[in-house]
Amino acid sequence: MLVSAPSNPASTPAPVRRPEKTAAAVLAFTADPEVRDLLLELAIAEGFGVRCAASEAEAGEILDLERPGLVLVDLDMPSRAGTKFLRSFRQGPLGEIPCIAVTASNDPMLAVSVDASIFYKPDLTGIDAAIGRLFWPDATR
Repeated sequence: MLVSAPSNPASTPAPVRRPEKTAAAVLAFTADPEVRDLLLELAIAEGFGVRCAASEAEAGEILDLERPGLVLVDLDMPSRAGTKFLRSFRQGPLGEIPCIAVTASNDPMLAVSVDASIFYKPDLTGIDAAIGRLFWPDATR
């Protein structure tokens, strides 16, 4: 997409190219350094990219530039920011992107209320297999 300044016959600047939307493997919306570190370790081991956002505004900026293959949301963020973000994301134009939630809560109704698979902190057991099935569905793991 090209964006240019209003035309002025005296000086017409060259058009400015906006970055094309590209695929990022995982957008992680979390302020938890342990979750970020675990995801970065998985990314290195498995070869997928991770972009981390600590605020809804930061996540929005990333989504404006990149379309992730997976959105991971931490439900334990202050002011229920993760839950609010996930619900609004699911209703938005990118709502078909698969979502995973992480939490330290053991509330069994949480998965139903956020419409996402949930993995539990601190170890997030099984998240590596879930991400693997998403990105490499035909691979035998």
